[in-house]
Amino acid sequence: MDFRCFLFASRLLVNDGFSDGATFRDLNVHGTRLSPDPTRALLDSGLSMREEGGLVTDHPVLDDIAALSALVRLAMPKHEEPMLLAGMLLARFGSFAGTLTASAQALRSVAGIGPYMLAAVTVFREAAIRLQKSRLTDLEILSDRSRLYAYLSAVLAREVIEQFHILFLDEIGLLIADEAQARGTVNHTPVYPREVVRRALELKATALILVHNHPSGDPAPSAEDLAMTRQVVAAAGVLGITVRDHVIVGNGRWLSFAESGLL
Repeated sequence: MDFRCFLFASRLLVNDGFSDGATFRDLNVHGTRLSPDPTRALLDSGLSMREEGGLVTDHPVLDDIAALSALVRLAMPKHEEPMLLAGMLLARFGSFAGTLTASAQALRSVAGIGPYMLAAVTVFREAAIRLQKSRLTDLEILSDRSRLYAYLSAVLAREVIEQFHILFLDEIGLLIADEAQARGTVNHTPVYPREVVRRALELKATALILVHNHPSGDPAPSAEDLAMTRQVVAAAGVLGITVRDHVIVGNGRWLSFAESGLL
């Protein structure tokens, strides 16, 4: 049962990408809407968890509370009421994705959460990011934006502090590295164009994709975002390095400068 839980949760993370889609949050295993009544939701999810075959299908359709219960059982197999704890996590964080991206401090505020559950959440969160990144291997990165956005969402969509990442690309658009360049406040991250270019030269990158998140969830660019992008484009262009795009990540939404005509 534990390995099946791992398979299911891993696949859910790859498919869901830490977004709050209705696929897992609002539907039970039979494809019907869950009742807003928490007690009814617990009963619905209890039934779905007994259908163990659903954990190892190629298209898992279990709801979020069932996924959380599976995670509790994996981390704490002797826990007497995994469904109850799953319900508490869902009430506190809103979704399976919300639980996996919650801070350790926030998780500890839920009664019954101990070191094993904290470790499990960390492992599954890291697994989700690595699985999404593996889907970009040997891929011209802008040839499949759905994969790119799923990866960026897993990395940044739920961060509460603004972060600036750079994807360094080779001459045919393959990913060399994804590196976090700066962490800022809730609405600003300092970016230094010379440092960006210096690192690109060290990695022998010929192109860049700039990425940062908006913790507000709204990916619309600010005046500062537009100005910073122009500065990096100018600094990189002097050395023949191309900025292919600048992507702003919200919660379940993205904005591409290239696709919006801003680059």
